[in-house]
Amino acid sequence: MELLQRQSSLSELARFAQEARHGAGRLVLVTGEAGVGKTTLVEQLQRDVPDARWSWGACDGLFTPRPLGPLFDLAGQLGGELPGLCQAGAPREQLFGALLRQLSEPAELDVVVVEDVHWADEATVDLLRFLGRRLKDVTALLIVTYRDEDPGHPLRLALGDLAGMRSTRRITLAPLSAEGVRQLAAGSSLDPAELYRLTGGNPFFVTELVAAGIPEVSAAARDAVLARAARLSRQARELLDVAALIGTRIEPQLIAATSADSAAPMDEILASGLIVEDGPRLKFRHEIARLAAEQAIRAHRRGAIHARILAALRTLGCEDDARMAFHAEGASDGEAVLRYATSAARRAAALASHREAAAQFERALRFAAGTDPATAAALCDGLAYEASLIDRWQDAADAREHALELWRQAGDPLREGDTMRRLSRTMWRLCRGADALAAAEFALATLEPLGPSPELA
Repeated sequence: MELLQRQSSLSELARFAQEARHGAGRLVLVTGEAGVGKTTLVEQLQRDVPDARWSWGACDGLFTPRPLGPLFDLAGQLGGELPGLCQAGAPREQLFGALLRQLSEPAELDVVVVEDVHWADEATVDLLRFLGRRLKDVTALLIVTYRDEDPGHPLRLALGDLAGMRSTRRITLAPLSAEGVRQLAAGSSLDPAELYRLTGGNPFFVTELVAAGIPEVSAAARDAVLARAARLSRQARELLDVAALIGTRIEPQLIAATSADSAAPMDEILASGLIVEDGPRLKFRHEIARLAAEQAIRAHRRGAIHARILAALRTLGCEDDARMAFHAEGASDGEAVLRYATSAARRAAALASHREAAAQFERALRFAAGTDPATAAALCDGLAYEASLIDRWQDAADAREHALELWRQAGDPLREGDTMRRLSRTMWRLCRGADALAAAEFALATLEPLGPSPELA
């Protein structure tokens, strides 16, 4: 995408990089709407500052994220002790400290890019807080891109914490002006004024509509993306569907594992511009393009595609339980969902990504109907606890009540009494005093006959 009307922002980024090079580390928040050119801006800086050590991580909005996913991306690029700690499932405090030590080594300028933080899990947001407080004396530039669209996202609170720090800077990208759209559309048959009216100056939308070659301008960029896809052969279009369900960033070996003889169809997709090379990996040129391709997949074909991806991930030894759980659910593989979602929930909870932990427990419970009562009850307990930590008290109460029924079915009075004890506290949080007292009394009556225990205490 041609870089238009971004010179002032690029100059600011270059200045922040120079300050970081001299030991005044910077955290730069780059914000703007989807398709406005945040990644394009940062990629131009990479071309302008080639002597720095660059590493990239990203949050993925396709599925409930793996906690600290961007840090895992960075680990493989930065090396040192980080990959080993990630592989060993180290506590997040160790991971945070290891990353900071990597960036604090006296060497060339480190530029770390974390993209699409509007999809970040709580642990990743905490990582940004951690680094933001400690960058001021480090030769590192941390660039964070995100859409500033969701006022309720935990990132908003983190931004408030970071805004007053000496190392933090902010760049907001606005859409192109009418003149910028005219320059971007130069050489096409489309009316620049109408193009500006339809796209609002969004560079991605303008580029897609121009590239589609549609005689009459469509108001939907989705139609423009699909116009490119329609020109693909059947094999390439089927491979595009697989790629769309893999995610924005695609490992070539995963594509090869899902589709025999994928080389020629992928070359065709790359030639279309829908997917581009991204170092050793591939990626959709924008999330909007991936969404357009994904939404065009017919419902009856999705399950089979998810099953192919899940099988390929297993073959490749994928250890991302959150990713596996997403594709297992898409494939309606209940046994796999229970395995991977439960594991993903527990890992998320250990890393203090409580929203993600709750979402994974909920995913597992959607497939727990055929399992034994004790297993399902433990999932309900897990959901209730995580929901309480993110102030979803009614959901916690509902999960506790369901767990109570299941523990009774399982014939486990100790767990039944303990669940009633926890339900009592939940009712108190909901300002239901009488129900809280009744639950506490029931818990005592259930636990006392069992003799001394931590639950009774």
